[in-house]
Amino acid sequence: MNFQFLNRQLAYLFLCNLAIVFIGMGVFPILPLYAAQFGAARAAIGLYLSFTYVAIAAGALLAGRLAERVGARRVFVGAGLLGLPAVVLLGQAANFGQVVAYTAVVWFTGGLGLALISTFTAQRAAGGSRGRSFSVLSLASPLGALLGGALVGQLIARFGYSVMFAGLAVVWSVWPLTALLGVAVPPRPAAGPVPPAAQRGPARPGRGFGRLWLGTLLAALTISAARLGTSLSMQGLGFSAGAVASTAAVSGLITIPATLLIGTLSDRLGRRRFLMLGYGLAAAAALVVSGATQLWHFWLAATLGLVAHSASGAVSSAFATDLLAAEAVRRRLPWLNATSWLAGIVAFAGLGAAIDALGRGPAFMLCAGLALAAMLQLRRVPPARTAAAQLKPEQV
Repeated sequence: MNFQFLNRQLAYLFLCNLAIVFIGMGVFPILPLYAAQFGAARAAIGLYLSFTYVAIAAGALLAGRLAERVGARRVFVGAGLLGLPAVVLLGQAANFGQVVAYTAVVWFTGGLGLALISTFTAQRAAGGSRGRSFSVLSLASPLGALLGGALVGQLIARFGYSVMFAGLAVVWSVWPLTALLGVAVPPRPAAGPVPPAAQRGPARPGRGFGRLWLGTLLAALTISAARLGTSLSMQGLGFSAGAVASTAAVSGLITIPATLLIGTLSDRLGRRRFLMLGYGLAAAAALVVSGATQLWHFWLAATLGLVAHSASGAVSSAFATDLLAAEAVRRRLPWLNATSWLAGIVAFAGLGAAIDALGRGPAFMLCAGLALAAMLQLRRVPPARTAAAQLKPEQV
């Protein structure tokens, strides 16, 4: 086993992941402001953001099937190349319809890339360091938020949206170039004989994954609502695009060490307790948004939500890989990765109606309750089978 090769491959996957997340984390906070320039109302903006999550969820869910039919390498490189012109054209849009269309292409191809990166990592990572491997990938979220938030705000203030999107296209190009020149796509795991123990009791890890998925969904609903609520609340209070983008930069700076620490500790102290910590932070983020009025309130909410998103994403992926057999990881991990996007669809489409019906405070308190329910659901997930169910790293 060549550990130097494995570490180098993890670095390449991190670069690809960072290029994708850099665009999403940097651009997402200002999308409501950009859409408003084309005359989009608040309801239309909510539907627009929901549609972007439909696109990224579709990409994540279709990644495995497309990889089987076309080849994982072709899909991985091709998605990066397809999304590149869409990033540029997003800054040249002439109307709101074009903004929606180009954003959908960027988010769909990004979903393909993120799902394949997670699968490649699961096939490479050893059980004893799996949480650390996924946390390294998840560092792309806070790092992308930090760098993307700082760059996006400065480019918009100095040059406008069109130059900003052209600059981000340069960042996006790192993905297809690295995928083409550096990433060695691991082969599909060979189907070996099923151990007698697995034949007698396959339902246990299956039930565990289902409960993990449900808990992830409930927590993701809270995180998505808090994320959208931060942008919409700041827009409603008259904050500038630079101030909105600063929430990504500040939250990214604080989340970087927290993500790496949580993922590494989960290898030693268990996945469940750190997932519950992430869900608790998601609930706290929603509660802060419920009464936020000042810039530092929104910095705090964005930080809590980003730590919950990054740490929970890393630990849940590692936990799922612990629970599932190798072939099941390839099929089911994309569904877990798509959970946050599916939650975003529901949250973005329904948040405006919930605020209108209940008021901002009660609506976000209800969202916090969903994260608390996720913590209760997680208690029912059985421990991972450390010997039988852990995926061995690829032999190279």
